[in-house]
Amino acid sequence: MEKLTAVGFAQLWKEAEQGNAQAQFMLAGALYNGNGRQRDPIEGAQWLLRAAEQGYAPAQCDLGAMYLKGAGVKQDYDEAMKWLKKAAEQNDALAQHSLGSVYAKGFRDKSVGFFDRVFVAGLTRDYVEAYKWFTLAAKNGYSQSLRDRAFIAKMWMKGYEIE
Repeated sequence: MEKLTAVGFAQLWKEAEQGNAQAQFMLAGALYNGNGRQRDPIEGAQWLLRAAEQGYAPAQCDLGAMYLKGAGVKQDYDEAMKWLKKAAEQNDALAQHSLGSVYAKGFRDKSVGFFDRVFVAGLTRDYVEAYKWFTLAAKNGYSQSLRDRAFIAKMWMKGYEIE
């Protein structure tokens, strides 16, 4: 997104308030990144939620990523997966790839210590689901998913236990 002027930011805000999901998504990005106004990831997340609730897949994908990282919102595995799946079900390739990554690596809970974080990641790992989502993402044009899917297939071939 190009640098927003005060007038451009005001116009974007107006369109977002009128319920335009794409404008809400763009406003969320501007607020999250500090484009046209001081950076405010929490307010950005609130606008992203509005767009996501309208079914706008890019907003659902970004909101899921924010919940995964705990950026602008409290880190929450269930919310992250909910929003990523909503976007992925609309054939959003980035959301499909993100789901594949979560299933391949497991959820990294920042609220617990290192060893507990590794344990939780192991519980949330599912290579079969990862393979499925990487395949869908690749079919929808996300080429990095081919590499990640190949890595999982290579692990299978070497005999690593895949849940």
